Amino acid sequence: MKIIKVTTQEEFDSLPDSFKEETDIHILARATVSVKGDKKNGLVCAYVGSFVYAHGRSSVVAYEGSHVVAHAGSIAVAYAGSDVVAYAGSRVFAFVGSRVDALKGSSVDAYEGSHVEALEGSSVSAYRGRVV
Repeated sequence: MKIIKVTTQEEFDSLPDSFKEETDIHILARATVSVKGDKKNGLVCAYVGSFVYAHGRSSVVAYEGSHVVAHAGSIAVAYAGSDVVAYAGSRVFAFVGSRVDALKGSSVDAYEGSHVEALEGSSVSAYRGRVV
């Protein structure tokens, strides 16, 4: 598998519409990089200091130094230094330093430093530093 590291919008925009071999695009941006539409199989926005790895038509928005890894059609939104790993169709909203691991089909809302490990198909909301 080929890995392409992108650090600017210009680098991302210069990528081809398709690749001959399986290719992962890692967005490692110090500024905003936006990915929209089918051209890159999903929606990804990585804002200042964030790291995003989106695979398999995942949609991700990462703000303020957040780290997001999203697989297989997951949706993840991370704010203010949150860390998210979302698998297989999970939906995650993580705020203010929260840590989330969401397995297949999970739905998670994590606020204010919460730590959530959501098992397959579960639905979790955690607030103010809770560990779930």
